[in-house]
Amino acid sequence: MSTKPAKARPLAFYYGQGRLERLCRYQKVVLQTWAYTSEELAFLRSQRTLPLAYLSLGEDQPMPSPWHRDARNLDWNTVYVDPAHPEWMKNRLEEAQKAIEVGFEGLFLDTLDTVTLFPQDRFVMLGLISQLREKLGARLIFANRGFHLLPELATLVNGVVLESFSTTWTPWGYRVLPAYELEYNLSCLFRLQGYSLELYALDYANNLWLEGYARLRAMFYGLPTFVSNRDLTRI
Repeated sequence: MSTKPAKARPLAFYYGQGRLERLCRYQKVVLQTWAYTSEELAFLRSQRTLPLAYLSLGEDQPMPSPWHRDARNLDWNTVYVDPAHPEWMKNRLEEAQKAIEVGFEGLFLDTLDTVTLFPQDRFVMLGLISQLREKLGARLIFANRGFHLLPELATLVNGVVLESFSTTWTPWGYRVLPAYELEYNLSCLFRLQGYSLELYALDYANNLWLEGYARLRAMFYGLPTFVSNRDLTRI
């Protein structure tokens, strides 16, 4: 009986549509829930590629909603939310349920670092993640950073993505992180390695030198990385 070869590339992020054959090169892919049909997700699963649904917990689109705070993330034109608002919690749980029903195999939780701006949200955010874990059962949950939610976060997720581990984007272009940020990310990696978690890097580049730097630095620390553009529309 023949078996399909193992995929060499562990994780990708793609916030566009289509490109199914390219996505199939990866073991796991993080996608937007609006971008793929249940048939497309079934095709990915048939190729042993696990689709994970993007889900923001700390920010929302700027359409008026009762859970919005009077503060914005101008980089993305999003609004910070009150994660303790019951309607927001209900909304997030419903979105997670819809993602599973349409064929996603798990979640990628973003905007967890809003707890650095609103420290009072820490335990509420952990409570929401705990509810998502209960809803998903054994399905996968990955967190984007969320270092300020440790150690509790480590008991609720399967893995952590260290976004901008080595490189990032700014309004003025792409660049290597300054030394103090590189050291901070490295200290977080060392801390995360003390838990039983899958760990990945997500870096940003617009040229081969910057991409090479991100890949080599991640490789040096034994960290699989995915490198793309700011909007994660390159794969």
